[in-house]
Amino acid sequence: MSPSLCLVGAGPRALGVLDRLSAHASNDPARRVEVHVVDPHPPGAGRIWRADQHPLLWMNSRAADVTVLPDASSVLTAPVRTGPTLHAWLDAHREELAAEFAAAGEDDLHREVLGVREGTFVSRALGSRYLSWAWRRVLDGLPPNVVVHPHRTRVVDLGEEGGVQVVQLEDGGTLRVDAVVLAQGHPDVVPGPRERAAREFADRHGLGYVAPGYTSDLGLVEDERTLPPGADVVVAGMGLAFVDLTVLVGQGRGGRFTEEAHGLVYHPSGREPVLHVGSRRGVPYRSKITYVLDQRPPLPRFFSAGEFETSPRPLNLRADLWPAIAKELAGAHYHELFRAHPDRTSMDAGEFERRFAPAAWGSRELDDLVGAAVPDPQDRLDLRHLDRPLAGWRGADAREVHDRVRAHIADDVARRGDPAHSPDAAVFSALLSCYVTVAGLAHRGLLDEASRLEVDGWWHGFFSYVASGPPPQRLRELLALADAGVVRFLGGDLRVRPDEVGRCWTARSANSPEEVCARVLVDARLPTPSLAESADPLLAALARRGEVAEVGDGRIVVDPDQRIVAADGSVHPSRFAVGPWVAGGGWAAAFARPGLDAGFFRLNDRIAATLLEPAPRVSVVGPRSASSAPSRETAPAD
Repeated sequence: MSPSLCLVGAGPRALGVLDRLSAHASNDPARRVEVHVVDPHPPGAGRIWRADQHPLLWMNSRAADVTVLPDASSVLTAPVRTGPTLHAWLDAHREELAAEFAAAGEDDLHREVLGVREGTFVSRALGSRYLSWAWRRVLDGLPPNVVVHPHRTRVVDLGEEGGVQVVQLEDGGTLRVDAVVLAQGHPDVVPGPRERAAREFADRHGLGYVAPGYTSDLGLVEDERTLPPGADVVVAGMGLAFVDLTVLVGQGRGGRFTEEAHGLVYHPSGREPVLHVGSRRGVPYRSKITYVLDQRPPLPRFFSAGEFETSPRPLNLRADLWPAIAKELAGAHYHELFRAHPDRTSMDAGEFERRFAPAAWGSRELDDLVGAAVPDPQDRLDLRHLDRPLAGWRGADAREVHDRVRAHIADDVARRGDPAHSPDAAVFSALLSCYVTVAGLAHRGLLDEASRLEVDGWWHGFFSYVASGPPPQRLRELLALADAGVVRFLGGDLRVRPDEVGRCWTARSANSPEEVCARVLVDARLPTPSLAESADPLLAALARRGEVAEVGDGRIVVDPDQRIVAADGSVHPSRFAVGPWVAGGGWAAAFARPGLDAGFFRLNDRIAATLLEPAPRVSVVGPRSASSAPSRETAPAD
């Protein structure tokens, strides 16, 4: 057999699959493999990580924590050709990159590449160069029996003739292949009922409305009509899209920061709007930890896949898994506290561990033990407060709420950069371990239907909030913007509604007695996935015909081998899907952290091996459709 394959998308995920296809194909050099790669955007980076983004926008991980190619820790089933981290690549190519940027007049990138260190959060424009290089590295390393055909266009439909997959291209071309992998990354969606109603209200009253989208694509720097200078703007959401928004309407419009003796100061350009911002939590994601833990806690101890693999029934994420997850996080926290800060404990470490291990999470026994062994409440792990720091609190007025949120952000930035709080870093390590385990259980189909939704919803949101927040410098800048009057914090459980009488958007949080009235609303979140409302013509066509199934949060359903599940429950033997819009599989991120035998690479490896196997017969995993899946609330996302 000489299989022919099609990768729909040429971003980091497709890069990873292609790398592993190359490795597996090298084991059978007499077998020719044809791979068609279809994407209108530059290969390697794709749309989301393309180079032509605003230079002020950063990647969200340290340069040393980003890799798109396997490393020495990767345990895979075919030969491994390791590749450098983003930082290692930049360090090795620093001089030639600097010369290239200088010759091209790209002064921002020239200055940036000269200053990159392991802990640097590089611009997306510079990170794009790494991804483009990695793509070329994979192509250069292809064995002679693997041939790649690039197509700079889009796939608009997918049919089948006698088991052959017929791929229709936007430029009028047609590909006939044995298998297809959908790896488009974050697809856009057309406005849904909520967004259409908001737009209709805004247009009727001459108001502004910015629907969910990718901040870098919204033109908020150049087009000041959407967010006029000095205008009051309600912003719903305080996640990473909000952070990008503050960068673009602040520094992007000519404002600047200076480092003064008392801290960072923002100097407005006069072109900024006034952003009144809130969310469900009412605070931004936790700042990235900037120090390195000198000793990783023993993991896993209380939450491992082996404890749950033999369950006679589908597992529930909250009822069955969360107590063990919480115990794992607490175990890491207290192990590090006793190891690194014994002066802040009042019990022998061995005695604490002996009593901690058998105690159930949430039990009086455990609470009493922690109370006796850890005198300062600030040294105890409070997961509820960690997750919802404003829950149950109400300020006297809007100023008190603003000040409370500001103080929270300032404390978080200081704490996450201080090794005196190293138990936070231990919790981060434990959360990564738990995330891997949950992803594995979900991917193997061991979770119940409700939990499949929560893996991509509540659980991923909690993980992102604690472990995948913005660089600390971005939160320092947010504080400076707040001090300059550009940002005003509204609090948590934010509710925004159209006011027909006042002809404005009104916003109120659960923490404040006051209401804000503004003429512009920004829904600062990424688009909610939706197959039925996808702006991607391929996904929309598959959804119309019932050839994909959609769970309640809008993600596509796949089986444990990443094969696409149709609305009637049948599994297509030759169609696969990977990425952030795929339900319950984990590893939605475009990159991996090095040195951890990342599941990102193992998943790519498994897909590549499956693609080169003869296609199995169609199976059925059980009926599943958008109409039968649980729904989710539509409150503004963090």
